[in-house]
Amino acid sequence: MFLAALVPVIWRSGQETLAVAIAISGGVCVAMGLCRTPPRPPWSGWPTATSPRLSSPLISCRATPPIVWTITALVAVLSLAIHRTSLVWRWLGVVGLVAAAIFLLGSIFSVLGRTPQGSSSLVGVGLFVLWMLVLSGGLWRTASRSIDPRL
Repeated sequence: MFLAALVPVIWRSGQETLAVAIAISGGVCVAMGLCRTPPRPPWSGWPTATSPRLSSPLISCRATPPIVWTITALVAVLSLAIHRTSLVWRWLGVVGLVAAAIFLLGSIFSVLGRTPQGSSSLVGVGLFVLWMLVLSGGLWRTASRSIDPRL
């Protein structure tokens, strides 16, 4: 994950608190993603996140809102780091903060709604993937400029 390389860069830029927050939120996000992965195939009778038979904490952590909250935290702290360090385009930090607010509102509405995942879940996933692709492109551009000053 690119966060392992990004945390020291943010730390050296003088944003130690944000670097620690990125490391923690990124680690929790990865851990929640691993927790969400079903340990057995779906046809084996293992309950799903929307099943009424949810009883164990391992199965309960597979529900959507906690994962969205970790993604929201990760996007928010990455956006703050972008805004403070100008590592990539500053507008991307603003877009990330808006996306984090959308993720948070979507997760709240999914908790209050009838189902944990509505049709708008795909919009949130698409927004997250698009933001991460632009961030990755910006980081790649920054890294190539630091290697070759002619670019």
